[in-house]
Amino acid sequence: MKAWVCREYRAPYVMAIEDMPVPLPGPGEVQIRVAAAGLAFGETLVLNGSYQKTPPLPYIPVSEMSGVITAVGDGVEHLSVGDRVSAFSFDLAGGGLAEYAVMPAQFVFAVPRGMTLVEAAAYPMNAWTAWNALGSRGRLQPGEVLVVHGATGGVGQAAVQIGKHLGATVIATGHDARRLATLTGSGPHHLIADHVIDLGTESLRDRVKALTGGRGADVFLDPVGGQVFDDSLRCIAPGGRVLVVGFTSGTPSAPRTNVMLVKMIAVIGVEARLAIETTGGRGREEFDRMLAAYADGRLKAQVGRTYGFEDALQGYDDILARRHVGKSVLIVNPELT
Repeated sequence: MKAWVCREYRAPYVMAIEDMPVPLPGPGEVQIRVAAAGLAFGETLVLNGSYQKTPPLPYIPVSEMSGVITAVGDGVEHLSVGDRVSAFSFDLAGGGLAEYAVMPAQFVFAVPRGMTLVEAAAYPMNAWTAWNALGSRGRLQPGEVLVVHGATGGVGQAAVQIGKHLGATVIATGHDARRLATLTGSGPHHLIADHVIDLGTESLRDRVKALTGGRGADVFLDPVGGQVFDDSLRCIAPGGRVLVVGFTSGTPSAPRTNVMLVKMIAVIGVEARLAIETTGGRGREEFDRMLAAYADGRLKAQVGRTYGFEDALQGYDDILARRHVGKSVLIVNPELT
């Protein structure tokens, strides 16, 4: 099979298409003919060796994909050959950038009716990160004010939808007016932010204070970090929560504990993979509730740019340069999509 393979950690990242053996499923696993794979910013950190963890070399990147099951391992009873599925893995060497991949059956699930396999590759981890952050971690309540930073990215777009679904007033931020425009205007109420802030031209503190009558926002979802995190503490309501889901700015934040003290702020880390690994059945039940919201149309998978199989490096370059809106998806086997 054809696969993108990384054989060294280096910046800028390097990987190439190679011929690799088709992986076979073991007990509790399924083999998937990959239709599409979701690309994420975090994978660029893994490829250049700067992520918190790195898989042994060589490895095939991407742990989020969709496709058709072609074989099942022993003990797998709820899935069958021919099923259209979406899947993810906690393994950073998930193998999604290949014509075939093997995934743990417990994290393989049927594609909701009406959803394409391209859409099915775009939503699982982004949506789960946002759902877990705003739900069990942030405990967002109806009527609260939520600020979503990086709102034009994959996690951000999912958070805008989920925040609206949970009954919050949603303020979306970013640095590009053209990209922010995708979150405003006409469209279903649950897909559109209530307000947007262009951080390239507007003050976060002044706008949030103005929109909240001087009180500040209750919850911030922050995949950016750095100065954005610091500025958020200047316009957060007493007792507010900051949900840290990443640091795409490249600068992990140093919390100002004096501000946290006097305003009773909670800074909460969100690691969606650990949320399932460490909470047992509770995490999986929460994940299943999220899937149900997509299956019945309350939430909608949103695809940004799509790329051909040979264009994976361009896809990652566009993510780093912030030329994308939403989730970027690589088409692996076009005939399946």
